[in-house]
Amino acid sequence: MVSKLEDKLLNLAKVFSLVDNSSITLNQGAKLLNYSYWHCTRLFQKYRKVGLKNLFKLEKKGKPRKLSDKDIVLLKDYYLKLNKPQISLLHYFLRLDYPSFPVISQEWIRKTLIRENIYSPGVRKKTFRKRFEAPLPGLLVQGDSTLKQWIPEDDNYYQLIAFLDDCSRFCLGAKLVERDTIDEHFSLLKGIVKGYGKFVALYYDNDEKYSYIRHGNSRFFEYAKEKADLQVVRALSELGIMVINSRPFDPCGKGKIERFIETAILQLPVWFRRYGVKSLEEGNLVLEKYIGYYNMVQIHREIKTTPYDRFSTLQKESKFTLVEEDKTDLDKIFSYREARKASGDNTIRFNGEVYQLERKPFVYSYTGKKAEIRYLPNKFLSIYIDGELVKYRKLLTVTKERVKSKSEQYGKVAIL
Repeated sequence: MVSKLEDKLLNLAKVFSLVDNSSITLNQGAKLLNYSYWHCTRLFQKYRKVGLKNLFKLEKKGKPRKLSDKDIVLLKDYYLKLNKPQISLLHYFLRLDYPSFPVISQEWIRKTLIRENIYSPGVRKKTFRKRFEAPLPGLLVQGDSTLKQWIPEDDNYYQLIAFLDDCSRFCLGAKLVERDTIDEHFSLLKGIVKGYGKFVALYYDNDEKYSYIRHGNSRFFEYAKEKADLQVVRALSELGIMVINSRPFDPCGKGKIERFIETAILQLPVWFRRYGVKSLEEGNLVLEKYIGYYNMVQIHREIKTTPYDRFSTLQKESKFTLVEEDKTDLDKIFSYREARKASGDNTIRFNGEVYQLERKPFVYSYTGKKAEIRYLPNKFLSIYIDGELVKYRKLLTVTKERVKSKSEQYGKVAIL
């Protein structure tokens, strides 16, 4: 029975003999053997050197060179004579003073001296990289979200969204949600800005709400349009808050919020079990108590005090700036933005509805003008043109369902 290797050698012998006789080219031979041209070239060169039988035999390497007893004694004496220099210097001087000494590597000399108990390498101390720490509260806020089965009595998986002050480790806000959506981030960030004030920068990972990620899109794209999809980044930039994205696949960059989440993973389920939590609403109530315990009672190992004590001692120099609610409407800032163009009859279509724009004095028409729609689902909707608020009234729209119901109604009347 012919083995696979013998069959392979027979095919190679046939093709390479034809190539040797110049009957076919090497490129044609590679196609017959189903090899690449370069692999076939390497095999053909080896075939000419060693022949067909030794084509697939591995070359035997020589045995490693060993030092004799005399060479080892010479090496030890020379090492002590030079007053224990560095191994690299010993290797260099040995070549100069003893040209007839066996040619061995620098590592081989080192291992020989260690084996003879003459050279002992010192144990290197592990140097830990100190994490960056903001000098004052409000300079940097870290944020992250984690999906986990947080409630032991509930089989569903929920997202924990949390924001932490980098300097004091003070938890500014956290919430358990079913889905990690823009609405949930809007509500949390709005609560932080309203309660503590504006901060300087937010440090977050490359989540699609904070960083644009191209998934197989064409390189011919309009950057401005795609950048506008980052609603959270746009809202924060209006408040003067900078968003910094961490390096991908590097959780050490935002180690403080990662450490907080690890602590929450260990402690929160115990709290939920103690209070008998069985639903998401009950879980968020217990989460508020846990955040108070973490901020005011639990001693942080790194800062040697509670986050609240450090946050309050540095409050005079804090970079949190309070927001004047009279001048800034946070509801309008933390809202979705959509662009539309007014039609010839001063109407705008949005989400299947038609809105009639009311003209202002000395304004004849809004035809062709770009309008910005600011809205939160099921809460409010406002229309801005040239930065000014425009009043509107909602008109009835003719949908397919309404047309169908009308036709059925008229059909019944006709039958009667």
